[in-house]
Amino acid sequence: MKITKALFAGGVLVLILCSSLLAGADLKDPYQILDRHFEAIGGLDKVRAENSSYLEGIFAMAGLEGTFKQWTVKPDRRREELDLTVFKETSGDNGEVSWVVDMNGKLKIVKDENALKRREVSRLKAELDHINPESENFTVTFEGIEKVGDADCYVIKYANRINDDVTFEYFDTESFNVIKTIEKQPDVESHMLFSDFRESDGVIRSFTQDIEILPIGQKISLKIEKYEVNPEIDPALFEPPAEDVKDYEFASGGSSETVSFQFMGEHLYIMVNIGGKERRWILDTGASVTCISKRYAEELGLEAKGNLKGSGAGNVVEVSFATLPPFSIEGIKFQSQQAAVLDISMFFDRFNIDVVGIMGYDFLSRFTTRVDYANRTLTFYDPDEFAYAGEGSVIDAPLQGNMFTAPITVDGTMTGRCTIDLGAGSDNIHYPYAKEKGLLERKGVERYGMGAGGEFREKEIKFKTIEFGGYTINDPIMDIPMDELEVGFGSAEVMGNLGNTLFRHFVLYLDYKNQQMIIEKGGDFGKDFPSDHSGLQIWFNDQKQYEVRHVCPGAPGEKAGFVQGDVINSINGIDMKYFDGYFAVVDLFRESPGTNYEISIIRDGENKKLTLQLEDLFD
Repeated sequence: MKITKALFAGGVLVLILCSSLLAGADLKDPYQILDRHFEAIGGLDKVRAENSSYLEGIFAMAGLEGTFKQWTVKPDRRREELDLTVFKETSGDNGEVSWVVDMNGKLKIVKDENALKRREVSRLKAELDHINPESENFTVTFEGIEKVGDADCYVIKYANRINDDVTFEYFDTESFNVIKTIEKQPDVESHMLFSDFRESDGVIRSFTQDIEILPIGQKISLKIEKYEVNPEIDPALFEPPAEDVKDYEFASGGSSETVSFQFMGEHLYIMVNIGGKERRWILDTGASVTCISKRYAEELGLEAKGNLKGSGAGNVVEVSFATLPPFSIEGIKFQSQQAAVLDISMFFDRFNIDVVGIMGYDFLSRFTTRVDYANRTLTFYDPDEFAYAGEGSVIDAPLQGNMFTAPITVDGTMTGRCTIDLGAGSDNIHYPYAKEKGLLERKGVERYGMGAGGEFREKEIKFKTIEFGGYTINDPIMDIPMDELEVGFGSAEVMGNLGNTLFRHFVLYLDYKNQQMIIEKGGDFGKDFPSDHSGLQIWFNDQKQYEVRHVCPGAPGEKAGFVQGDVINSINGIDMKYFDGYFAVVDLFRESPGTNYEISIIRDGENKKLTLQLEDLFD
């Protein structure tokens, strides 16, 4: 789940010089419109003379209000500080690298390709290359006249040759103020409205900005209270912190600790101790922050603040923030942290398992972590002490939205970078990539996926091979969304999302410090793991009964006569209460093709008996 993107998508704190003055004519040449704009705001020479700036003001979002500060030196040095009390973040660029210090003090150097391309576009815009008719980097076009409120506006579109992002600026035809911009990226749009125009140091500027980030619908308000032009700024201000946060300790006094994990339903679970009581948490590299369930936060008496919007696997999720008390995991003690609070009960209640939180980036980024799937162990290393001496493959895995990304090749021809998601129980090709490659029309097993954002339709497709880290896995099954999603698995910026059905073949090392992964063959490498042979998806309903959630068309479940909503009473004469939980029942449907079950169900108040014979769904 991605939270940070909801805060800074589209460069929320990047301010646009706006104007008011001249009455407009029926202009169609974008460069004439730009000339009139700069003439109106005080002159292009004035704008070019601004080499540095400092501003501060009020930042309001989702019931939270705080302050922001920004320092810039053209073309690419900057620093921003956001303080919403419960959420604090500092980011910057020293001219060589961009960096972020998150709400729990963790430093990240920005290395992912998409962010680096946007950094280059931003630098060129700071040099005003986008308004140069001779620019080799930008294409500027007149898009017509549109209404913004009551104002008629000239619309100019900026495209560039570095990435696929586009910007639209709306110039009031009377004042030549830029009163609106739209920043379009493949996965997100930022709509910005500008008002409260004032003269400052000879240039007309907007001092109030109202922003909406789509598709998540997050609204943000900025009010500038101070704006200084060409202040002297110490270059050291733009440097990343010299020391990274270290908010944990190994109880042994050493530099590593090995703990066991539980592997159920293709997910990793660990026990976390808060206040002397252990509860089950899921381990998830796909969570951009550590999350605690709303129910458990209330049980602990935590005060949740704000109502932000983030993206889950299938849809938008609502998120608050609270201070997580000090906690421990076998052999490791952690100080208190800020954590996201969200309702995850709808997910885990359907499996009837008690999971109270998600250990994500704020936990895992402190370590280099070794994940041994075959032996069910996690080893957490102090990253400053870790030294690898094995023979595994070392691959660059730059963090994007706090998630590792790594390259894969499917069937020898389809290549791209995927996010690395230990919180995913399957491997997924995103809708945009699947559409581009013609995969949406391929035959597959229809089912429902579920993530932090809720349910979504998908189909499982068997491919020939998947190459990952120099190793090849045969006959992988990957999921493809059946419908276009706005967030999560609808992202166009990566090929897909890799989960534990692939990773269980390996031993993984997650090296956050160097943004790398190390991949070794695991004890189960190449194993033929059983998959579903029924075409049925079941879950626990509100009465804690095993209920059929979905029946795949043409699969054994449909042939046996199952329909959605059937309640399973017994299998082969054994009452459901005697089975060892949800995953034990699911495992029955993974037995060999040809296996038969006599299943007693209740449908519309009547008892029925159905015979289910398992089949290979991909034959």
